[in-house]
Amino acid sequence: MRFLLSVFLCLAFFSQSSLADDSDINKKINECNQLIKNEMPEKALDFSSQLLKKNPKNRDVVLCKARSQLALNQFAEAVITLTLVDQLSNSPSEHMMSLAMLGNAYKGAQQFAEALSSYEKSLGIAKSQKNKSFERIANGLIGEVQVLNKQYDEAILSYQTALKLGLNDNERADSFEHIASIYNIQKKYNQAIEYQVKATLAYARYGDLDVQANAGLELGFYYMNAAEYEQADKAINKILKFAVDNGGAYWEVKSSLYLAYLKTTINQSAEAKTLLERAQKLNLEVGDAVLAESIFNAFKQLSK
Repeated sequence: MRFLLSVFLCLAFFSQSSLADDSDINKKINECNQLIKNEMPEKALDFSSQLLKKNPKNRDVVLCKARSQLALNQFAEAVITLTLVDQLSNSPSEHMMSLAMLGNAYKGAQQFAEALSSYEKSLGIAKSQKNKSFERIANGLIGEVQVLNKQYDEAILSYQTALKLGLNDNERADSFEHIASIYNIQKKYNQAIEYQVKATLAYARYGDLDVQANAGLELGFYYMNAAEYEQADKAINKILKFAVDNGGAYWEVKSSLYLAYLKTTINQSAEAKTLLERAQKLNLEVGDAVLAESIFNAFKQLSK
């Protein structure tokens, strides 16, 4: 009887100890993921590497390390880590997600064939699980790689498939925008305008300030490329007014820059210079380095 009681007490002790260990590691995994959310991937990488010394087969710890590597653009290392994540995956959904992330790592490493293979495997699982939402995401990811690989016609087909799987205006608008962008690359400006108009209308119903403004400016840019300058002027000025009315200083700067591009294109140099000076002054408050460089380059182009 005493022996059975001792056994029971030992089992209870080890069970409680195991639960405590599980609770502790889960807490540390949450801390690791929070470091990534807080944009501290270096600390997350160090933390996850320490955790892996005691938990080398814990999928969530390995996954945190992989996410850290992706955030740090350590794509070659992330490929190795995510391959292990996939090996440690137990369910179809875990495999589906790990393969998609592995595709991201391959894409970052510019190994496009491997990226496509991973994305297609992820898509296959999404189809088998009848996960329409992830089917849309996977088709979009495939489309991105196809664009990078200059497989433009194939990319359009991928985004057309994603478009059909869209459940709301925002999801459909995202596909419209990507298709428009590809047509613009191919210099098929009428088709680019057609799809960007669709994106703009869809975002107008449900999109936030940023996506609406970006969509409108891209439409103006495509009109410029198509030499439809009056339409370009209207589209860009619409976003400029929208930005002013809604306090969107960033978009006010970018709209002024786009209008300067337009004025330069149609040889209205004085108006372009005034717009660039306005954009430059506004950007002192915004403090965007990319816009500052674009404005500087536009001034150089104007002086030629």
